[in-house]
Amino acid sequence: MKHHLFILALLPLQSTSFQVPNSFSSPLQKNIHHSTTTTALNSKPDTGSSAEDITIEQYSRCLSPSEEKRSIKKEERQYSIVDARPRWQRLLGKPFKVVSRTASSLSRKVGSSSSSSKKPGSLILLRCGESEWTKTGRFTGWADPDLVKEGVLEIEHAGRLLLSEGYEPDIIYTSRLKRAVKSTWSILNTLNAPYLPVYKSWRLNERNYGALTGLKKIDAAKELGMEVVQAWRNSLKARPPPMKKEDEYYPGKDRRYEDLTEDQIPLTESLMDCMERGRPLWEYAIKKEIERGNTVLVVAHTNTLRGLMKHIDDIDENDINSVSMPGGIPFVYKFDSNLKPLPPEDGKISQAHTSGVFLEKPGLLKKALERNQDYKDVVPGSFGQVISTESLTRSTTLEKALLKLKEEQASAKGSFAIEVNPNDDGELIVTSSNRANGAPSTDIEDNLGDAEFEEFYNQAREAEGTITVNIQKANEAAPGIVKMGESKDPVVVFIRHGRTPHNNLGLFTGWEDPPLAPDGVEDAKNAGRLLKLHGFEFDVVYTSWLQRAIETAWYCMDELDCSWLPMVKSWRLNERMYGGLTGKSKQMIANEYGDAQLKKWRRGFKIRPPPVSSYSFNYPGNDYKRTKYVKDIPISLSETINRSIEARKFQVHRKFPKTESLWDCMQRSIPFYTQRIVPEAVNKGKRVLVTSHENAIRGILMYLCEIPEEAMNQLHLPNGVPLVYNVKRKCITLLDDGSGEDPMTKYDFGPAAQYLFRPCELDDDFFDQMEQRAAENQPLAEKVAA
Repeated sequence: MKHHLFILALLPLQSTSFQVPNSFSSPLQKNIHHSTTTTALNSKPDTGSSAEDITIEQYSRCLSPSEEKRSIKKEERQYSIVDARPRWQRLLGKPFKVVSRTASSLSRKVGSSSSSSKKPGSLILLRCGESEWTKTGRFTGWADPDLVKEGVLEIEHAGRLLLSEGYEPDIIYTSRLKRAVKSTWSILNTLNAPYLPVYKSWRLNERNYGALTGLKKIDAAKELGMEVVQAWRNSLKARPPPMKKEDEYYPGKDRRYEDLTEDQIPLTESLMDCMERGRPLWEYAIKKEIERGNTVLVVAHTNTLRGLMKHIDDIDENDINSVSMPGGIPFVYKFDSNLKPLPPEDGKISQAHTSGVFLEKPGLLKKALERNQDYKDVVPGSFGQVISTESLTRSTTLEKALLKLKEEQASAKGSFAIEVNPNDDGELIVTSSNRANGAPSTDIEDNLGDAEFEEFYNQAREAEGTITVNIQKANEAAPGIVKMGESKDPVVVFIRHGRTPHNNLGLFTGWEDPPLAPDGVEDAKNAGRLLKLHGFEFDVVYTSWLQRAIETAWYCMDELDCSWLPMVKSWRLNERMYGGLTGKSKQMIANEYGDAQLKKWRRGFKIRPPPVSSYSFNYPGNDYKRTKYVKDIPISLSETINRSIEARKFQVHRKFPKTESLWDCMQRSIPFYTQRIVPEAVNKGKRVLVTSHENAIRGILMYLCEIPEEAMNQLHLPNGVPLVYNVKRKCITLLDDGSGEDPMTKYDFGPAAQYLFRPCELDDDFFDQMEQRAAENQPLAEKVAA
C-alpha cells in the first residue's frame, strides 16, 4: 500500500510517466506478450513544481496553433472527399465569400438576428459500437479489434434514434480505427445515406494506453493494484508506462499512420494528451462545418468524445471524469450564432457540466438488448452486422411482382433458374440447373430468344481462343505491392459493383439506388479476398454515390482489413442515366417503343433514351439530400426559374442529367480519372481502388486501353472481377483465382476483350534495362553533381 500511495502522490507532478515497482510488475510480465509493463521512463518527479504550475502543453503532443491548422488542412486536403467547383469558379467567387464572411462576423458581433446570417448546424456525438476487446475487458487504445454483434446493434439503434428525431447529418468525422469506421458504415446504412462524405482522422483515435494495450483490466488490477490501474484510467494527467517501438501494438508499424511524424505517434497518453490531440480537429474543421450550417456527426471513442465535450462546454479538469459517453445513444449539441452551446431544453435528458442532450435515457438500450433476444428475421449483413431482409432488398411493387413471377415460372419449369445479367441494361439470362457450376449459358438460343443480338454473340464465338490475357498467379508478386515506405509502381484496380436485385430482375438501373443482393455481397467479398490473396494494398478508394458501388468498396476494404483508407465518393462515377428507361424491364420497353428502338438505345454510342420529367422520381435533381453536395455542374436557368416560382423564393438548380448516352456518361467519368484520380493519386505513386459501374468504368478503360468507339458497346464487365491496370506498363491484368479455369471462358467480356487485353506496351525487360543503364550512369551523375 505504501508503494501505491507513493505512486499516486507523484501522479499530478509527473509530466511523462512513472516507474512501476518491480514487486508489482514481475508476476504480470509473464502474461504480457509484448513485455513492456515493467518498462517506464526513468524521469524523476519535478519536486520544484506544484500541480498548479504544470501547464496543458506539458501533457500534450500539440503543435503551435499555426502548425495545428496546417496539419488539419493537410489531412483534409490529402484527397478531395467532396466534389468541388472548378478552380476558376472558386477564384471568381472568393471576393464574394470574403464579403459574406465579414458580414456574418459583424452580424454576430452586434448580436443581429438578421435572416442573412446562416443558422449554425448541430453536433452529434456517438460512441462507436462495442468491440471484441471491450466485451472481454481489455485495454484497447490504438489496437484495432472488430465490432461484435451487440456493438452493431447499438449503432443501428442509434441510427433509428436519429431518424425518429429528424436529424440528418451532412458530414461525418471518425477515427482510423476499425470499430469506429465500421460503426460509421453501419449507421450510414441505417440512415440510408452511404453517399455522405466521411473524414477519417487519427486525432479521433482512442487514448493510447501504452504498455497496458491488450491486457485485461482485471488482470492488471490484480497484479498492479486497483488504485494504480484506476489512477491510470481516471486521472487527467497520469500516463501508463509507455510501450516500446518494438512492441506488437506500436502504431508506427501500421501503414495507416504512414503520414504521421514520429513525434505525432504516441507511446502512451494521459487523458489530457488524448483530449488535446483532438482539440485542433474541433477548432479548425468540425467547428467550421457547424458554422457553415452543417450538421456534423462524430463517431469516435469514449475519451476523444469526452475531449470534444470538454472543449465545447469548457468543463473544469476536476469535473471531466464525471462526464460519461454511453454506447448506442447520440448526444446532441445545438449552438447559437456565436457558436456557443445552447442549454438543454426543458424535459430533455442531459448530464452534469454539459449542454448537450441524449436522444434516449441512458441504460434503456442495454436493458432492451438484454430483454430482446429474438432477432430472428435477419440475414448475414455487412461487417458482422445484421440487416433485416426488408431493408436489404428495399423492393418496389414492380420488383416484388417480377421476383414472385420468376419464382413461379422457375418452379413450374423445374429445370431453369433466373441468373444475374452481366450487364446493367435490363437483360436477363436463363441458366439450366444441370449446367456445371451453375455457369450462365452464352448460347444465343438460351438467352430468352434474344435474336436481335445474334450477330453480337457470333462475334464473341469467333473471338474465342484468340485473346491472350495477362494472368497474375497467386504466388507472384503483385505489381506495385511493396513494403511501406518503398517506391512502387502506381496501380489502379477497377471493380464493377456486385449484383443487385435490379440486375437479378432484368431492370434498367442507372442512377436508381438499390443495395447489393446477397449474391452481390459475395461478389464484393470474393473480389476483396482475391486481392488479399495476391497481396494487394491500397492508398485510396474512389467510388460513385450509388449504394451498390459504395457497399462493394466497403466489403472489399473489410476483406483487405483497410477500412481506414480515405474513400472519395463522386457522382461522376455513377452509372449511365437511363432516363425514361429507369426501373423498367426490356420487355416493357420493347412493348412500348418496339424492339428496333430498344436496340438503338441499348447499343447506340451517342443515342440517348427518352428523358425523364423535371418532376419525376427518377430525376436526380429531385434527390435533395445529395444535390447539396454537387458544386461542379452548371446552373440550369430554366430549372432555376421554374423552381423559384414554385417555391416562391429564389432557388438555384443545377443541370442534372435527365438522360444519357454511353458517350455522355464517358464525358464525366474520363475527366474524373484524368483530372482527379491521376493528380491526386496516380501521379504520386498511390495504389488506387475504383469500385464503380459498367458504363463509367467502360469510359475510363476506353481512354486507358484506346478502345475504338464502335467497339465500346461490345465490351462486357463481369461483376466483382478485379481488373488491374499497371500505369507504367499500360496494360490490364487478371488475377488467378485458383480455379484453373480460363478467364475468357469463365467470364464474358464480349468481343471487345481483344482491345482490353492487349499485350503490355512496356515489359519487365524494358524496366530491367532502364535500371541497368541508370546504375551504369550513376558514377557519372555523381561526378556531374559534384
